[in-house]
Amino acid sequence: MRKSVKFPRETVPVSGACDLIVCGAGLSGCAAAWNAARRGLDVLLIEHYHKLGGVPVSGILGIISGLRLDSEITVDGLFLREMIRRLEAVGGSQPRDGGWAYRVDPEKLDLVLFRMLQEAGVRILLQTTLISARRERRDISYIVTASKQGLEAWEAPFFIDDTGDADLAYFAGCPVRYGRDTDGKVQSSSLTFKLAGIDMTKAPRKMTEATALWQKQPHMTPTNHTVITYLPGTNGEAAVNMTHILNCAPLTHEGQARIRKEGMEQALEIAEFFRKNLPGFQNCYVAQTAMQPGIRETRRIAGAYTLTEEDVIEGRDFDDEIARGGWGIDIHVPDRIHGETPMPHFCLQKSYGIPFRCLLPQGVDNLLIAGRPISATHDAFSSSRINGTCIAVGEICGLAAVLAKGKWKTREIDVKSLQAEAMSQQGIVHRKTI
Repeated sequence: MRKSVKFPRETVPVSGACDLIVCGAGLSGCAAAWNAARRGLDVLLIEHYHKLGGVPVSGILGIISGLRLDSEITVDGLFLREMIRRLEAVGGSQPRDGGWAYRVDPEKLDLVLFRMLQEAGVRILLQTTLISARRERRDISYIVTASKQGLEAWEAPFFIDDTGDADLAYFAGCPVRYGRDTDGKVQSSSLTFKLAGIDMTKAPRKMTEATALWQKQPHMTPTNHTVITYLPGTNGEAAVNMTHILNCAPLTHEGQARIRKEGMEQALEIAEFFRKNLPGFQNCYVAQTAMQPGIRETRRIAGAYTLTEEDVIEGRDFDDEIARGGWGIDIHVPDRIHGETPMPHFCLQKSYGIPFRCLLPQGVDNLLIAGRPISATHDAFSSSRINGTCIAVGEICGLAAVLAKGKWKTREIDVKSLQAEAMSQQGIVHRKTI
């Protein structure tokens, strides 16, 4: 039997109350908080790290993907448009390959998000970690956080979970799934890093050249291709998303330590290879590794509906769809070199709908799931987790919170009204072409 100790503090002060608490300030959580606050809700946004924006910022990903599928718009909305407009105004974003993605400067994105959220009236708590939730029957009544101010409780009638790991749903006792059904393993994790000192006059514009050079030699880093994103508004800097930590359990102490240690080792190997082999990279160096690791998969909720790989591959529509996904089945295999196994459904023929039911965890009536841990199978999740789709889901969560005001019950929200609200904000609920 494990030893236990009595926690020294049996009561926690309630530090505030509001209409809506959003746990996690990734792009999905920021979209939800912004949409709800600008529509009049009193919103509290809490974030474990010291920056807004999640992996594109704290994880130095430097790109927002999954916005287009050929000529089809898959992600749109007021939040996305306003964010990109402001980024472009400060030289912090550039469209990539016809608009399927945007390259972004992580530092400028962080500042733009701060400005947007504070102008909308969102209260932001950084370096504040969710550690517990209190339920009264089928409703969450309080959450408990830990920060430099100690333990605090926060009260609200409605909550949105954008923790990425479904922490709030898990703490509230909602059933969750983890990893693939066969063995519980999750997709490999990454530690993205920033390279500086690149001569952009000589650096290759397309990654096919870099990948061809990479594939000629064996590597410690288990990936067979290069992923380099030149950061807009910088002088010779790029985000590199190539490290892969295999057979890792990211929610454990050991797993987090492995991601950091092995990620840094792989970053140094990649940088050394680029210095020796890639034009324009002769003087490059690792300027920064991400404070937030790139965790692709941990918990997923068991929702009112579970999105399947058949839904994704066949481009299915749903009566209650509240967003579209256009990213293919992109499984970073837990235990093999990424890219060596063919992915036959990486390129979809058309987008697919994401049902509102995928955002509804079982057992709780005042909680919505934003970001990546919506209800989906392991394979379907490898598509829906892309950050563009997460933004669309976050925008909907914010609108849904507004429609829930008063009753504060997710299952009593009129989905047709929600879809109409989304469409009035240029949100995508059905396919349209450019």
